Amino acid sequence: MHNTTHPTRPRRRALGTVLSLHLLLGSLLPAAPAHAEPERHAQENLAASQLIGLDVNLQIEKATPAASLPNQGAIVKRYLAFGRWTSQGAGGTGHRLASGSYQLRHAGPNTLEERTVDDSGYGQSTTRYSFEHPRGGTWVQSFNNGQQQLSGHFSTAPSQPSPAEKLAPASNAGLHVALIIKSAVAPLLPPDFYPSAGLVLQSYASDGTLSFQGFGPGTLNSKGTYIYKRLSANTAVEETIQTSDFFKEPYTMVYTFKTPNSATWYQNFSNGLIRFSGTFDTFPR
Repeated sequence: MHNTTHPTRPRRRALGTVLSLHLLLGSLLPAAPAHAEPERHAQENLAASQLIGLDVNLQIEKATPAASLPNQGAIVKRYLAFGRWTSQGAGGTGHRLASGSYQLRHAGPNTLEERTVDDSGYGQSTTRYSFEHPRGGTWVQSFNNGQQQLSGHFSTAPSQPSPAEKLAPASNAGLHVALIIKSAVAPLLPPDFYPSAGLVLQSYASDGTLSFQGFGPGTLNSKGTYIYKRLSANTAVEETIQTSDFFKEPYTMVYTFKTPNSATWYQNFSNGLIRFSGTFDTFPR
């Protein structure tokens, strides 16, 4: 025979906790129709948890000015208990291991603002997270009272993922990666000087080399060498030297996985000369 009195107390305590958080934080979203409720609550819960137990993947798309700061690749910031964080990055120069303390506050609809102290001598910074969906959006980080800034898109992933949550592979050796170009931005180049759409099939070998096959206007066949690093459960960074009959240039690629073999990519080609982005799929060679 089941005792029906015990389940009542936890439900009352849980309800009290939810009401307290609601009063403390307010609503992260304006009034929404009934079908938007699950997304609204997901964002409220993310704010309420203050990101503890999550990795926040910061894709670097802009750095002003770039001196002394990483200007490409990605930074993964891990949020720990008791207001502590650690971070690491990859892609280009300026990345380092870091740690420090932080405070978060609700800064408006869909927005969290973080004030950070860096233990390794970089002082204080402010980061604003603007959520476009429950697990990501855009970010802007300011140093020296706004004189230096990093910005781009971000996504979140569990810091201690289950096997099913480890979406980014440990290596891309032995894979074909089919890159669909959705966007290409190059203010200093004529429009017909680079591909703005098409497909590039990148094939990776275990010896650190890869080949490129291009399909579409402006794409070409080439080869290269690469270094690949998984930074979090859903984010990896690739640093490549691409060589063709016309150029030899570096690029940094950030992969953000939504499934074990597909999602989005962002490429900083030739230190910002061209910025590509799009979707990708992987499959074995």
